[in-house]
Order: sequence, then C-alpha cells, then structure tokens
Amino acid sequence: MAQATMKEDALPQIYFVRDTDLGMFAYELHILAGDFLRESEFNLHSLAANTGPDSIAIMGKNHMWLSDALLAYCPSAELYRMAAMTEYPAARAFLFHTERKEDGRLYGDVLMMDLDTLRQDIERNTLYPYGVSMEYRNGTKAEADIEKWESMKLCEKDALKTWRYLYAPEQVTEWQYRYSNRFSQWKEQAFSYMPQDLEERLNVEYMEEAQNPDTDMYRIPLGTAKQMLLDGDPVYRLFPGGPEKVAPIAAVTGLWYEHYREFAVTPEDLGALDRLVRRETDRLMGIRPQPDKSQERRPSPER
Repeated sequence: MAQATMKEDALPQIYFVRDTDLGMFAYELHILAGDFLRESEFNLHSLAANTGPDSIAIMGKNHMWLSDALLAYCPSAELYRMAAMTEYPAARAFLFHTERKEDGRLYGDVLMMDLDTLRQDIERNTLYPYGVSMEYRNGTKAEADIEKWESMKLCEKDALKTWRYLYAPEQVTEWQYRYSNRFSQWKEQAFSYMPQDLEERLNVEYMEEAQNPDTDMYRIPLGTAKQMLLDGDPVYRLFPGGPEKVAPIAAVTGLWYEHYREFAVTPEDLGALDRLVRRETDRLMGIRPQPDKSQERRPSPER
C-alpha cells in the first residue's frame, strides 16, 4: 500500500482510511472540511439507516449529501443528481464501507477521491429502472412500466401517496458484485492515511479559505463554536490582528451578529472537540452512550 506524508505531498487522486469509526469520521467531515452542519443530521441518519455495507457522500463547496452507494448510480436518486450537477472543481466523493458494528457504532474503511473519478464509474455503470411501484391514497397498489409512468400527467402523480422506481434484482446483484470489486481496486491504487491526518489536511484547506486564516489552529463552523462555548470549552475568533479568545457568554449574547464570524480551536483543545463529536454522533445515529474506553485524540506534532 502506498504511503504519503501530509506535509510534503499533495492529496492524491484516491486515498484510503482503514478501519475507522465511520460515524465519527463522517461527522468530523461536516465540521473540519467546511461548514456542513445543517446537513449533518440527515447524513448521519442516512449512514445509520443504510441496510447495505456501502454509502457514498458527495461534498461540494456548500453542500454534502450522503446516502446508499447504490443511489449514486440511479438517475432517479438525489445522490446521482448531485454527482452529475455539482460544478465545484474541487468537489470530492467519500466512499464508506462498513465491516462491522460494535455497541451501535459502525466501523470500516473510507476512500476519498475527486468527484470526476466517481462520475466516470457512474457513467459506465448507471442503473436504469424497469418500472415504478405506486401506492394510491386509498391504499391501492399498482405498478407501471417506464413508458406509462412518463406518459402520466403531473396531477396523476401528485395524487399518489408514495411511489418508487423498480430495478431488476439481478441487475442490482450484478452492480453490488461489480462495485465491491471496484472498491477493492481503488483501495489498491490509493494512498493510505490515518484519519486524523486526513482531517487535518482538509481543515488546512478550510482554514485557508478564512478571511483571517491562522494555520496553527483548527477552524470550526459557527455552530460548533457555539456548542463548545456552551460546554465551557475554549474557542477563538479569527481577527485581522490574530485570534482572540471568545468569552463564554458570547454563546448566548449574539455570537453570529458580530462582523467576524470565523472561529478556531488550538491543537491543545482537540480533546474537547472530540468529546463534542462523539456526543453529537451518538445523538444523530441513535447510539446509546457507552463508557468511553478510547483515549482522546492527540494532535499531530506539526501543522
């Protein structure tokens, strides 16, 4: 497996994080790679509810969408449309593969790649439905082929209680087999990283986009800053003259009405951030809190 250092090498096209807590990793992406907090609840619910082992998250500049990996290959799905329509040049795809579940937590591997790499695979392996399953408001159920569905008037579709596209079981089975092989191939081509190194590199990019960046610190969204202040943890505001510590009372007196609304924490305070991430991950994924047997993350010695 290829190995790279975060300081000296640019991010490769594909890279690999092995055997990590997928919920924690996904939530950290929402706060360390940009401000995606508004989508964290939907995305963490989707990760927890997926009955298959594979999920995909598409990360654009302002939005992140996570769902069953199969839906990235189905033109009828929102994940497919986001992959197809996202125009942000630096958009990325994160592929989550669950290996096991312990105490409600999902553990497995993650691949990250540029969105164009995933798009090419989607274009070659797109799944097309053979029909539509419909349920009317009176409880009656029916099926229609695609030609009939497309000829139906909008008012007829609005009258339905629910509907969903139908895919041939053998087509889905074939896709699952092919996707599993492709995931393994991508892993062989990827550079291997520790999850905290990846998060740090993504956070450097997030910090560099700030109006007043400080690359010796870790940038966090406003919502996370408020949560940490309410917990009594240190938070800094990024000012032109340098970072300044925020008074805890600011969390309830209009933190977001200030002119400067970019925030950060020091490497020494990453333990507090980890505790918040674990608590929020448990809440969003419906995990009952367990005694914390893990050690707090130690910050990288360099930034």
